[in-house]
Amino acid sequence: MVRKLLMAGAAASLITAPIAAQETANNARQSAPISGKSELGGHSLLVYLIGIAVVAASIVFLSEDDDPVSP
Repeated sequence: MVRKLLMAGAAASLITAPIAAQETANNARQSAPISGKSELGGHSLLVYLIGIAVVAASIVFLSEDDDPVSP
């Protein structure tokens, strides 16, 4: 009996959650229009290439320990 009540409660919450979310979205505050473009976005290809080079160099320099651990 308890299991059926828990299942009914779970089903009811699955049904009512989207309705509550939709009501919240309808009552949300409207955003303001954008007045200018942000200068923080739009990285150039050079930034990505430098990042790849740093990762590759760290792999090469950190993997140079070829000494055996056990004697």
